[in-house]
Amino acid sequence: MKIGIVYDRKKPEAKKLALEVRDWLKEKKHQIFLRLGNSVLEDLDFVITFGGDGLILHTANKVAAYKTPLLRVNFGYVGFLANVKPAEIFEKLSAMLGENNYIIVKRTRIEILVKDKEGNLLARKDALNDIVAERVDTQAIACEVVVDGERNEYRGDGIIFATRTGSTAYAESAGGPTLIKDDKFILRVISPSNREQMPYLIKSDNFVFEVRKVSGKARLAVDGKKIAVLRGNEQIAIQRSLRETFFIEVGDVPKIKEEL
Repeated sequence: MKIGIVYDRKKPEAKKLALEVRDWLKEKKHQIFLRLGNSVLEDLDFVITFGGDGLILHTANKVAAYKTPLLRVNFGYVGFLANVKPAEIFEKLSAMLGENNYIIVKRTRIEILVKDKEGNLLARKDALNDIVAERVDTQAIACEVVVDGERNEYRGDGIIFATRTGSTAYAESAGGPTLIKDDKFILRVISPSNREQMPYLIKSDNFVFEVRKVSGKARLAVDGKKIAVLRGNEQIAIQRSLRETFFIEVGDVPKIKEEL
């Protein structure tokens, strides 16, 4: 098999284990790649990450176009997205490669399109976790959001649009629910001015959110990375992405795998 390996270069213990796994896989006649350029990504069977949620998000976004599944070894502080403890990696790989004891699960992604007032596309990005508009140099921002024709204004430090995967990240810390199924998105206001503004859930197969107006200067971030500063005259649509992320889950799982 052709297997990619990425690790957090700021963590010596992550690098050490990643290279040990590389050597172990090479002994078993697998091809290993430590540099994941586009030409390599086209042919990889899966990628193993050795790091925290930030590395997983970065790698998931990089491989999304190729439908490359991820096995995630936790070297992070929290590790919401990681599924393998460092001490388990050789056992998990043996179960996966030797016993075929794994499944591949799909995770929905969320996409944002930003246009100027003339309709010219300024940015188009998708995320595994969340898309966030948060205040910059102002006390609060107000976002007018339309969902299925229903218009509401939300005021606070910002607004989070999260997937099921992202429901255990920023959205949860802001008081949002944890989603069990992958069929909804969350709208959650950060430090809302109106305490009655509860999380808004909507089925992800719909055209999801249209942001009509942002009052106050806001920064737009996709999976934690800033992509734009909003000044209030942009046209913003947030919806289910056509791309998906694929996670490998190993051990005591059904033998039937989801088709890519």
